[in-house]
Amino acid sequence: MLLALKRINLALRGLMELGIVLAIGYWGYRTGEGTLSRGLLGFGAPLLVFGLWALVDFRGSGALAEPLRLGQELALSGVAAVALYAAGQHALGWTMGGLSILHHALVYLLGERLLKH
Repeated sequence: MLLALKRINLALRGLMELGIVLAIGYWGYRTGEGTLSRGLLGFGAPLLVFGLWALVDFRGSGALAEPLRLGQELALSGVAAVALYAAGQHALGWTMGGLSILHHALVYLLGERLLKH
């Protein structure tokens, strides 16, 4: 049962990460006012957000590494949830936020960590 829950949570993480990319891209597309700006924001906003996420490595932060990573991931999924909400997709925004909280709670309830050493 525990292994099944870990696999489900891993799948949830993959769906959540895909959802974050799509949410930020959707927001960018909806925010743009012309074809060029919609394209730039639709593709550029997710690239910028995940580029900034990838630049930060907390593994050298000692005891603060795990809390810092958790904060980073919650902020990223929060930005995606707010982006969906701002783009008029209120239910999806709330769903994204809820899935993020569920996933991160399950990580720790299942004895896992966000950072693998």
